[in-house]
Amino acid sequence: MTVGIDPLNPAVAVAPARRSRRRMSSRTGGALLTVGAPLALFVLLAIAWQWTAATFKSVLPPIQDIVTDIAGRPEFYLENLLVTLEAALLGFLIGVVVALLLAAAIVHFRFLRAAIMPVALLLNVTPIVAISPALVVAFGFNQIPHVIVAALSAFFPTLINSITGLRAVDPQALEVFDAMSASRTEVFFRLRVPSSLPYLFAGARLSVAAAVIGAVVSEFTGSSKGIGAVIVMATTYLNLPQMWAAIFFSALTTLALLGLVGLLERLVVRW
Repeated sequence: MTVGIDPLNPAVAVAPARRSRRRMSSRTGGALLTVGAPLALFVLLAIAWQWTAATFKSVLPPIQDIVTDIAGRPEFYLENLLVTLEAALLGFLIGVVVALLLAAAIVHFRFLRAAIMPVALLLNVTPIVAISPALVVAFGFNQIPHVIVAALSAFFPTLINSITGLRAVDPQALEVFDAMSASRTEVFFRLRVPSSLPYLFAGARLSVAAAVIGAVVSEFTGSSKGIGAVIVMATTYLNLPQMWAAIFFSALTTLALLGLVGLLERLVVRW
């Protein structure tokens, strides 16, 4: 059956066009708000930064001084950034893998939760600044202490989110698997893992940021390379442009890694 447009009632033909224009206007307004609001805030922050730098010269350097310092020796910052990034990513990988394995074990053997969680909580509340010097004494002036600190920083968020996600399964779906006499392995990989993916990626976002922070902070002690060492060096010589350039590099690197995790989540989680 074909439905035609009533020529005696123009509103019938105009209404869909109006709705289409409203949707287009709403999308355009949403896009402008998404881009314009952060941009306006950044402009205001830049103005406030420049005013503070001009009024309190020992607090913040002018933005142009930071840009000039970066442009004058980009290889210096990139070389140190790669050192920090190597420790952060390796620590992130180790921390996430260990956390996933322990989470899977806790879900299948519940008595392990009482044994593992107090130790994990103790590691989480221990200050990184206190751990780093002890690791330098134990392992020497190399990358191992920084990787360990990054791994410890990334471990807890992934562990908590993994346990929560692996347990957050639909009871009815679990009953169906039980009715089909599915093994624990089948339930784990076909039900628990897919349903836990949003939790796992949420934990990954927290962990990758924590790993970068841990790597940078660990480089404050016992390191001559890395973004953390650059910050300490700049603090020693009161070199504000270098210090803030290093801070900006670490922040931008963390944002880039968060963007990569978000992109991977969009590719993997399609519901």
